[in-house]
Amino acid sequence: MKISEAGEIQGYLAFVADSDLFGWLALLSFFLLAAAIFPAARNSHLHRVMTFSVLVAIVAIHGFGSWYGNLRLA
Repeated sequence: MKISEAGEIQGYLAFVADSDLFGWLALLSFFLLAAAIFPAARNSHLHRVMTFSVLVAIVAIHGFGSWYGNLRLA
């Protein structure tokens, strides 16, 4: 890995860690959970797509962070 690429990844991770991304994902997850109490909302296409998107984002961030955390230092 080039030094410039490593710097770009570190910058990206710093942005993600410092941004409100995790807070927004937590709030959106809470509202989706609250909406899931009602069968009409739970069975809507929009609710399913939004729930799937939140889950994919959380898994992707976790996977990328785990991969980056296990890289050996140069």
